[in-house]
Amino acid sequence: MKKFFFFSLFGFLFLFFAMASEAIVSVKLQELRFGILRDQLMNYELSSQTLRERLKQMFLSKDDYMTEVKVNILESGIMNSETEGLDLKMSWKDRFGLYVINSVRFLNLKSPLELEEQQNTIIRLQFAFYMERTRKYPIASKKYQELEESITSTLSDEMAFTLLHHGYCLVMMGEREKAFVKLNKAIDLFPGSHYAENASLLISFLEDGQKKKEELKSKKKSPEELAYSLFQSGDYEETLKTLESLPVLTNDQSYIKARSMEELGKTSNAVKEYIQLVKQKENKEVAIRANRRLLLIGNFYQENKSLVAFSKEEANKLGDTKAADNIEEGKSLVLKPVIIEKILKTENTSNLSQEETKELNQIKEEIKISLEDSKQEVKNLAAVVSEEKIPLVPETVAEKKIPDPPRNLTQKEEPNLPIKLKVKLRDGREVVCDEVQIEGNLASLKLGTFGLNLPYDLIVSVQSTNPKKGKIKLGTSNGIAGESTKWNQNQSGDWILSKDRESSVTRAEVKFFRL
Repeated sequence: MKKFFFFSLFGFLFLFFAMASEAIVSVKLQELRFGILRDQLMNYELSSQTLRERLKQMFLSKDDYMTEVKVNILESGIMNSETEGLDLKMSWKDRFGLYVINSVRFLNLKSPLELEEQQNTIIRLQFAFYMERTRKYPIASKKYQELEESITSTLSDEMAFTLLHHGYCLVMMGEREKAFVKLNKAIDLFPGSHYAENASLLISFLEDGQKKKEELKSKKKSPEELAYSLFQSGDYEETLKTLESLPVLTNDQSYIKARSMEELGKTSNAVKEYIQLVKQKENKEVAIRANRRLLLIGNFYQENKSLVAFSKEEANKLGDTKAADNIEEGKSLVLKPVIIEKILKTENTSNLSQEETKELNQIKEEIKISLEDSKQEVKNLAAVVSEEKIPLVPETVAEKKIPDPPRNLTQKEEPNLPIKLKVKLRDGREVVCDEVQIEGNLASLKLGTFGLNLPYDLIVSVQSTNPKKGKIKLGTSNGIAGESTKWNQNQSGDWILSKDRESSVTRAEVKFFRL
């Protein structure tokens, strides 16, 4: 009887440890895959780079439109790709392995692995960052605060990102004391990191601005000087209050007023000021700067084709066509957001807890409110365009039907358009560019002076916009591996010719695609 008991116990333990080992390996593979995909999607270091550029522009070079366009392009590639690869599907075996791992970690006084919780954190981070990008700072701030309270690992990249960007949002909302708390916490928890570097940079800008403001007040400088100093320090609310005390504004002061309103999200009011500045003839330099703001607003922040058409025409009159072309070129590289559509389409909540379902519904409601606000701002902007008697261009333009060639022509002439690369992404979006460069897990799409960085895995195909005339060269470290009108990335990640399914180029060998 004892032998049978010992044999049964031995068999049970053997099966338990065999199953536990297999489950642990499965969970570790899930954790590794999730970590790689998360880093590619979030691209934390690039987000710090773009925030640094945004801060420099905000405090040092407010009228550098080229930097602003580049930042918009870069930001559109951060946290803005389909998260399907991050959707964890944990079987009972995986959950058993996770339970075993967390039991051991508990005995060793380590924090538990929370793969599913991390997945939810990433979706919330995507949403908060999108709200920040679109200048919905109160909504972004609220979501960052919730994230800070829910992230269990205080030394994770997610926590560092949350603290830094929450601080930035609070600065833009005028709540500087609260911003200092978040930024100093990021410096204390992540010393020597790019997060701490950016937090220190933002604090130094704010302190310098405050020092200059106090110096001007102590010297009893004029409101004109004080307004300019406040504007340079990024204190837009105070700038507007100071300008309101002036009986008459110069063109330069009207421009500062419009920029302050724009930064505070009062876009339609700012546009009205900009249009007046573009129309005035006394100061051409101010007219050019105001018109560039109209181009940026119409293309990036509050898309309006009538405004773009007006500002392009004015750019021609002002001899600033290069700026108009650069802004339009940059616009073509900006990726449309996917997180909003993804969240709004999420209907199946059966696999979510009651708390997670409640939060998802809350995010949906916030998105709907944000979209309603955006619609109202669009209406306000359309009203301003109408009031200023700007020729209206339909926002949804039907494709022009190309007329049939005359019957006496035997050959059909092709339009003399430049040949480009059309890059198709895994989530269905397409980007037109001149060249694609690959470096590690990052793909850089080049168009003129601009570039868009994306996770390499996001690209599914590269083809020519004119297959009859342009073939794409695939380059490796050993030279050109082949030419084709279209290259496809297969399930293994290797690149194959559109018509040749047998020969392929290994993913790791690819360095560039160019015409």
